[in-house]
Amino acid sequence: MQSIEDNKHIFLTQSFGKESEYKRAILAVLSAFVHWNSGLDKIKVVLYTDNPGFFKNWLAGIEVDYVLLTPAKVKVMRGEIDFLHRMKIALIEETFISNPEANIFYFDSDTFFIENPVGIFNAVEENNSFMHLLEYPFSDIKKMPLPSGETFQAFYNLINSRTFELAEGEKMVVKSEDCSWNAGVMCFHYSHHRFINDVYHLTDQFYPETKNHASEQYAFSIMLQKFTTLKPCEDIVYHYWYRIKKEIMDKLLAKNSFTSIEMLPLEAKIAKLKPFLIELPTLLENDYLSLLDNAVQTFNEDKFREGYAWYFKAVCKNPFASMKMLKDVIYHTKRMLK
Repeated sequence: MQSIEDNKHIFLTQSFGKESEYKRAILAVLSAFVHWNSGLDKIKVVLYTDNPGFFKNWLAGIEVDYVLLTPAKVKVMRGEIDFLHRMKIALIEETFISNPEANIFYFDSDTFFIENPVGIFNAVEENNSFMHLLEYPFSDIKKMPLPSGETFQAFYNLINSRTFELAEGEKMVVKSEDCSWNAGVMCFHYSHHRFINDVYHLTDQFYPETKNHASEQYAFSIMLQKFTTLKPCEDIVYHYWYRIKKEIMDKLLAKNSFTSIEMLPLEAKIAKLKPFLIELPTLLENDYLSLLDNAVQTFNEDKFREGYAWYFKAVCKNPFASMKMLKDVIYHTKRMLK
């Protein structure tokens, strides 16, 4: 097993488009260094972005390779299938090529570290890989309700109607019991570069026929679970992919308590962020927006008593904002009384 001490390794992420996205990526990167205790000389950040200048003060003191995302580069990375998430494959491939003996810890910008990642770097090897968490076997998407489940049903039908071709012409069968793993976080051994062409190849077959935006996730999941022992790392990184949690996070990162640390030295940033990161999972779960969303979801499932409980918790947190949902509560009450 290769130790983190043997070679410099890579934190890899991407951020482009708007300031809220940049701030999420900044928190993600800084959170890694809040927990990191193996020396700055052992790690490097590779950041793909359309605005490197935005990050320079925030990430001062950290070794960062900025890779500029121009419109032309983005177009190439999206490929002939014009698929946004195909970019993830491309930036991982480029990072493998630029850092041929480094292990890569990839994370989406809508993540933050809750524990020290050094153990993952030390555990990843040729036959071991990591993704965020196991989500579901493909058999579970067979009867996802329409219309939201249309692309998932299309993927299920696709894998049960044909075999797939890998980069060198080999045939692959994707089984219903194969699983989707969340690709918001992935950790690769440098030898896993050998899977990238096949991940491209599968994605380029999955997406055009299904328009499923998890196509690249499915491709990574399939390759890693078939050819390595794939393990979760959800206890190391929190992934707040859900839109409500992103809205809450953007609200938190717009506050002066976060923006005011931009010009501080790295050690001071880390000291300021540490208590915030400890509290952050609770802040995301208990914000009134999360409570209101929980109410909506439970009302829609006809769990009325639970829906009222979530709604009144939200009212206690933010009475004025929560009252805007009162019409929905009345509607579900009428449904219950019918």
